[in-house]
Amino acid sequence: MSLGVLFLFVLFAEHGWATGIQPIQLQKNESGYAIKHPQYLVDSAQRMLPQEVLAHAGFKSAALPTLSLGASTAAVWIKMQVANHSRRTAWNLQIECPPVLQSVRLYRKEAGRLVEVFVADASGPRTKEQIMVNNLLIPLQIPLDSMAEYYIRATSNNILRLPLEIVTLQRAFEESYLTDMLNGITFGMLMAFALYNLFVFLLTRERPYIYYLFYIFFWSFNVFFYNGFLPDILASLSWLNSAGIIIGLASILSIFFTNSFLQTKKNSPFFYKTGGFMSLLSCVIIFTDIFWKGAYAFILIQYLMYPFFIYWFGAGISCLRNGYKPAIYYILGFGSLMLGNAVYNLKDLNILPENILTRTSMHWGTLLESLILSFALASRLNFYQQEKEQLQVRSMAEKKKFLRELLQRQEHEKKRVAMELHDNIGQQLILIKNKAWRLRQLSGQACTEAIDRTINHIADIIAQIRGILHRLRPYQMDLLGLSQSIQSMVVEVCANHQLHIEQTEDINSCYTVDESMHIFRIVQLLTDAAVASSPAAIIDFRLTRSLYSIGINFNIGMPQQELVISPDIHNRLELLDGDIHLQQENNDILIAIQIPFKAR
Repeated sequence: MSLGVLFLFVLFAEHGWATGIQPIQLQKNESGYAIKHPQYLVDSAQRMLPQEVLAHAGFKSAALPTLSLGASTAAVWIKMQVANHSRRTAWNLQIECPPVLQSVRLYRKEAGRLVEVFVADASGPRTKEQIMVNNLLIPLQIPLDSMAEYYIRATSNNILRLPLEIVTLQRAFEESYLTDMLNGITFGMLMAFALYNLFVFLLTRERPYIYYLFYIFFWSFNVFFYNGFLPDILASLSWLNSAGIIIGLASILSIFFTNSFLQTKKNSPFFYKTGGFMSLLSCVIIFTDIFWKGAYAFILIQYLMYPFFIYWFGAGISCLRNGYKPAIYYILGFGSLMLGNAVYNLKDLNILPENILTRTSMHWGTLLESLILSFALASRLNFYQQEKEQLQVRSMAEKKKFLRELLQRQEHEKKRVAMELHDNIGQQLILIKNKAWRLRQLSGQACTEAIDRTINHIADIIAQIRGILHRLRPYQMDLLGLSQSIQSMVVEVCANHQLHIEQTEDINSCYTVDESMHIFRIVQLLTDAAVASSPAAIIDFRLTRSLYSIGINFNIGMPQQELVISPDIHNRLELLDGDIHLQQENNDILIAIQIPFKAR
């Protein structure tokens, strides 16, 4: 009996029951075993030697299925026993998310001491024992029907979290298939967005695009880092293989992008000033990572992540409330990034369960942000284009308003001068003429000829004043209408020229009083220019009306000098939304004017 008890005691001790460790039983038909609630020991100073750990009695079971100590500068030791009852000796210890681990060492207990069988360091290239997969895959050689005891020592420059699983090589590659596909999609789309923004920057020279390009570049590095690719891509830049450096640089560029894209200096001065303080905090993270390494920089990231979230959201909401519409895309873009990273961080802290949604949250958060912010930059261009067009419309409206008021004042001044000439000077001249005529009747023959010359001279002055009055204020427009006034004026001005009026249609009901005056002045200025082009000019005139516009056409034959179009004509046409075309054909000058009107 005593021998049987002794045998059972030795057997149980060998299998770890005496120490409270439940061995992992590798069976024939299974290809993967998750290690839950592992036995662990915390080495706060990272100074414990393997033999000290072997003799230490402080190992305890993790409270949660996956061991997670959060952001920590300590080293953690994990003890496990594996019993191989399968048909294979080639198994692998898989640790997910290796980039967050600074170093991993695997020891095997042999002859009462720990022998190092594997070592990996995130700051260096992969060792020859490592298999080229996303997760850290450590080969285990366990003889058939035997049991081995392993000790794992790990440190982290990020989250100290160790999801452990013993798997076959086939199982490892099958589990990484979806992750590899998602990584390929993510990296491809990020590079596509980066190239797109580079080309747009080269075309537009808009600074938000170059800031966004570098921001995507460094945030892509962060995705590379968390998926274990960065040491292979930048083996010579081991200092960059750290979350503190990458996230610090990405944060600074995000502030530059925020200020440039949202125009915070104009739309939100408070957050523009706050951006300088946030940049200083990002520099603190970078310098902490450079000089202290370890997890100190990531501890700062853990604390400063949420102030950055508040800054991004606050800047977007503030600019949106101040009327900057593209800010809605900014809020949605950075909101997606924040949500994805917050979910990933809560998964690392074991607050959220680990599943496909939480494991890929950094991927979909980054992709959504890149997609939405690319739309945001396009929206920003449209916004400024619309703003420019609205400014042009307002400028044109203000210019038309100014021209309208200026021309109205000119017309009022002409009317005032015309009335003074007619009521004062004209009446005085008529009175002088009548007195001279009366004096002629009373005078002798000797004075008659001199008085006749004076009367004729006064009559010429009155005729000239009437001509001036007619040009200053065409009174016949009130009596005859626009069409007849134009025809009468053209006939009068071209009295000493060959004039042919081909057609004059009725346009009296098409325009308001002010618009009619502008049209009259346009025809008047063109007629004066035609007459001044040559004393022997042959002038053909036509006034036509279509469904929604009128046409004014001059054909000036044999001009002797270049026709000068008065700027006043262009100003009045601009008020009427009309246009003028001037064409030279042989010895003729063709002038065509189109002026639209609203159906009444």
